[in-house]
Amino acid sequence: MTLDTENRSMHTPENISENENLGPGLFVGLDIGGTKTAVLIVDRVLNVIGRGAAPTVVSSPEALVDGIYNAVVQTLADCGRTTADLLAVGAGVPGMVDPNTGMVRLAVNLNLEKYPLGPALAERLGVSVALENDVRAASLGAYRWLNEQTPVHYMAYLSIGTGISAGLVVDGRIYRGTQGMAGEIGHVIFEPDGPLCRCGLHGCFEAISAGPAIARHYKDGDGTAESVFLAAEQGDPTALAAIAYAAEGVARAVQLLVMAYDVDKVVLGGGVLNAGEAFLTPIYESLARMREQSDLAARMLAADKVIAAPREADVARWGAVLLALGAYNKRADG
Repeated sequence: MTLDTENRSMHTPENISENENLGPGLFVGLDIGGTKTAVLIVDRVLNVIGRGAAPTVVSSPEALVDGIYNAVVQTLADCGRTTADLLAVGAGVPGMVDPNTGMVRLAVNLNLEKYPLGPALAERLGVSVALENDVRAASLGAYRWLNEQTPVHYMAYLSIGTGISAGLVVDGRIYRGTQGMAGEIGHVIFEPDGPLCRCGLHGCFEAISAGPAIARHYKDGDGTAESVFLAAEQGDPTALAAIAYAAEGVARAVQLLVMAYDVDKVVLGGGVLNAGEAFLTPIYESLARMREQSDLAARMLAADKVIAAPREADVARWGAVLLALGAYNKRADG
């Protein structure tokens, strides 16, 4: 793990207050994935103090907590700090999370079911830990990044990776819905007779446009989306068709989010977007065709409605930092 001395300012969402009288300290944001736990440490004015990463250990809940704790401690040590410097921690987790209790209801990639990960980490680290679904957390990070470009009130974040999900943010607050499942757009059915989804239904958005789905659409690859994009770079028509099919699904999802929620912007993110223009271009082309066919689409889906978050925006870890900051302010104000 290496020290990162880069300083960054950020837009503070309206629901997050500042408590300047509460002294110095550090906030930690964690992006806890099935294979890697990424750490971001910032000071009270949100300058970056350090970044780090460590393998995620999923052999048992206790091993998972130990591994996360060690990742935080090591990153702090790289900065010359200890857990005594912490004010609060935020964490994004790939799964069903109860943010009020810190309970992970189900996180298959972490081998967790009905486990109080938030309280367990809080006990080890000695500070409040705010836990949230990883995409919901990343949506806060995307909102922060977007507001540095252009202020908005309503934003949807669409993450396309191994799975697909969305996060909705209204004036800096995550909209979670009744069961905390708002944004699970990956399991909206786009093609009733389409590919079988892992949820058991046919034609879900995730079965059309997620990374594994792109790989399945192209029979000559090595089973990864990367191989499809590499083949497309060489002009393989089958690979190009597979990407276009997935991109059209993303465009449909964007149209659905805009029509359902009338957001200012839709921010695209997730691992598949690392392909860059090879995936973005057919998405934008599909949206352009919608605008050509419909005056309503032309009005609602303007060319600047959709924007991709660059990798350096680090929306997952920054979103977790905002969770930490919110938890700290809530405790201080309460």
